Amino acid sequence: MSRLGFVASVFCAAVLCISCHSSQINTANCGAPGQDCCPTAPRCNSSAVCRNNVCAACGGAGEFCCAATTCNSGGCCVNNTCVSGGQACPILTGTCSSGSCGNCGASGQPCCAGNVCTASQVACINGTCGACGGAGQSCCPNRVCNDSSLGCGNGACQQCGGAGQPCCTGGACKDSGYVCADSNFCVQCGGAGQPPCALNTCANGGCADQNVPTCLASGTTCPGAQGTCSNGACGGTCGGLGLPCCHNGVDCTAPQTSCENGACVQCGGAGQPCCPGPIVGACASGFICGSGDICH
Repeated sequence: MSRLGFVASVFCAAVLCISCHSSQINTANCGAPGQDCCPTAPRCNSSAVCRNNVCAACGGAGEFCCAATTCNSGGCCVNNTCVSGGQACPILTGTCSSGSCGNCGASGQPCCAGNVCTASQVACINGTCGACGGAGQSCCPNRVCNDSSLGCGNGACQQCGGAGQPCCTGGACKDSGYVCADSNFCVQCGGAGQPPCALNTCANGGCADQNVPTCLASGTTCPGAQGTCSNGACGGTCGGLGLPCCHNGVDCTAPQTSCENGACVQCGGAGQPCCPGPIVGACASGFICGSGDICH
């Protein structure tokens, strides 16, 4: 098999794995308050928001703000916490009423101190609170858009998941051989100089340097003079399964490994740590990355 054919087969296998992962997840066991966040959008139902891989109740007084700064019954989202109508807005001045903290924060009003808007589905745009989250509109705070087909790219909500498009909710990319980068765009993965693909995978025995992260080609020198990359490990002394984690932030370099207590252990399976991911931790087919960053 040619080098190009091998790389293509690796990428296709990764995509098939991700696809079967999505199809085998029982969504009845994720998405509700107190349950794990689902691996694909929507990660939680409308009454919850994903926090540390667990869906937390949102929207009520004293609870987290729901997606797109949404609070129930005209409440105000202040410092990511909902304040009920008639109550003073903490940190900001004024009393909450219909999403407004006095004379700021609601759609059409000036932004509050710190360029903050407090009403549902609005963001601070050039000093004024305006609608956010729809196609072509500004992203809501925390890079949120209001539809699972949209992702936040360059400050605006647009079609997501394709090559060169913004990542969809949860860091999802739809095209073969692409992964969500720190820029929140879907970029090619697995090759030398590219981010690792799903489950910390680099093609052709390459090594996944966790500093960026980026793939090192097999036969090249690992950072920090830690030996030559071969079969996913650096110098045969670190980064591979069962070996110590590499120094200087390189950590574990082999596919489906994670650095735990100074050693590279298997990740992604039932009861195992979630594998490193640019946006959220990843698990193998049929498993969810849940509380404590453990797959189950």
